[in-house]
Amino acid sequence: MNQNEELIKVDIREITQQDRESFDKNGFLVFDNILPNQSDIEKLKKHAENCFNGEFDKGITPDDVTWRPNFSPNDLTRELANSWKTDSILAQLVLNENIGKLACELLECDSIRVGQDDIFWKPVSGKPIGMHQDLPYLECVAKKVITVWIALSDVSKQNGTVEFVEGSHKWKDLPAELNDSNTNEEFHNPKNYLKGLENASKFNGIDSTVNLPIHYVTVKAGGCSIHHGKLWHGSNTNPSFFRGRMVVAIHFIPGDSEYNPNFKPHSAFGRYKIFGSNKLEESFYPIIYSKNGYKSPNIQSLMKK
Repeated sequence: MNQNEELIKVDIREITQQDRESFDKNGFLVFDNILPNQSDIEKLKKHAENCFNGEFDKGITPDDVTWRPNFSPNDLTRELANSWKTDSILAQLVLNENIGKLACELLECDSIRVGQDDIFWKPVSGKPIGMHQDLPYLECVAKKVITVWIALSDVSKQNGTVEFVEGSHKWKDLPAELNDSNTNEEFHNPKNYLKGLENASKFNGIDSTVNLPIHYVTVKAGGCSIHHGKLWHGSNTNPSFFRGRMVVAIHFIPGDSEYNPNFKPHSAFGRYKIFGSNKLEESFYPIIYSKNGYKSPNIQSLMKK
């Protein structure tokens, strides 16, 4: 990024009381057009595709990639973790202060940091992502999680969008021994993408998932959804033969989060744990917004090659 190059523009309206009440009741919100410039959307998509093809403009390999060209099945839903570390343009989106402010307000904390970002690229006929919650995955580093899910292409039920189970963030927690929804086998291309939801439903006295209120997120490219860390969600196979979809999901955690000594860190997080300390280092978990104005000092440099 040179000094004259404009950053990715993010435009988010103010949160209303009605928004807060809806989020509390349903566990999610949907906003249109937070990326108002089509040229920014195309740039983000191009850089995301480059990352999946092994081209990283910072020269740093992502923390995890589930699909590789000429090796992985073409109908696998592709996931890439922590693009902000590998690509300067994607970092401009993930580390954007306006998105951080939105997450901070809804999570009701004093500051917010990035726990992890994920790019999901579901091709035509792309396989499902199993029903799951985000918090159990990040529980080793946070007590609360909120996810901002940003569409880089038009998304709807017609191309395998994310499905939210309305109000499920208020269900009783499924015990860890009954919750395998974040394992690779049940997350990527599961035989039954509803399995985790079925287990959670039964634990909460719901015999069938058939009549559960499901919201299929429908937005144009540049729109987003925001969901609670305990909301059950996932996505079915992309039924379209001509329209894939790409999104960036950013998992935010409170700025004062630490490693929880009662949980063995998932490998995605354990690799960044400092010996003898539970502190989350800002080099790996940057604070992008605080009510007092503080941000990690490396934010601007992370948006450069």
